[in-house]
Amino acid sequence: MKKASGNGMRYPNLKKYGFSERFELEASFYEGLYPARVTEQHRNIYRVICEDGELQAEVSGKLQYAAECTMDFPAVGDWVMIDRIDGNSGSVMIRSILRRKSFFARRAAGGKEDVQIVAANVDTIFICMSLNTDFNLRRLERYMSIAWDSMATPVIVLTKSDLCDDIEDKIREVSSVSAGADIMICSNAEERGIDAVYRYIEEGKTIAFIGASGVGKSTLINRLMGREVLATKEIRESDDRGRHATRHTASCFYCLRAEWSSIRPG
Repeated sequence: MKKASGNGMRYPNLKKYGFSERFELEASFYEGLYPARVTEQHRNIYRVICEDGELQAEVSGKLQYAAECTMDFPAVGDWVMIDRIDGNSGSVMIRSILRRKSFFARRAAGGKEDVQIVAANVDTIFICMSLNTDFNLRRLERYMSIAWDSMATPVIVLTKSDLCDDIEDKIREVSSVSAGADIMICSNAEERGIDAVYRYIEEGKTIAFIGASGVGKSTLINRLMGREVLATKEIRESDDRGRHATRHTASCFYCLRAEWSSIRPG
């Protein structure tokens, strides 16, 4: 396919969403198509952000036919090529997926051997684990394995420090399985330690949050965004667990949609 011309500045509005020279070079080979990034997935319907804004999208029949497994379909965070950048006549078509620089996946539902990509092209993964009764080193080790396998950089975020009486002991335990990853301590309730997250946020970089239900991911994201973008629920008095309230299909990657300036202090 003939390579389209470009000087590295064809898509300035996409730079803040991580559209690097690597992706722009690959996209330039798709004549007549436009780059966009997947921000949401709801079954077979996607939301993508392109140079002119957000659009609803579907996978083209040709791409569906060529797919051999679920990994061949777009996922949140993917850079894709679409057939147009206006929303005047229904959904745009996703014609191709650009090569992923990183992704993390899980086994697809239904007991199949197939693997489903949860998110792609993530630079930093914040692994959230609470310091209350839900503290679980084995679970943390599994998340660390997933993060390293994804080719993204893991950062461990220990939440709900206000509910822990032996923080130093817990930090020593986490350090023994952290494999050199940075460790952060925070309390959403006391708004303590949250500012440390900002030093990992840079223009054009994608961050993600993973962790068990109720550890405070949604609350932390809301703090970073400066407004409530994800629903949260209060701690149960009986067992100090947070009740799971996130309904967004790709809630852990909501910051993917935010402009860098909106989640950077000052």
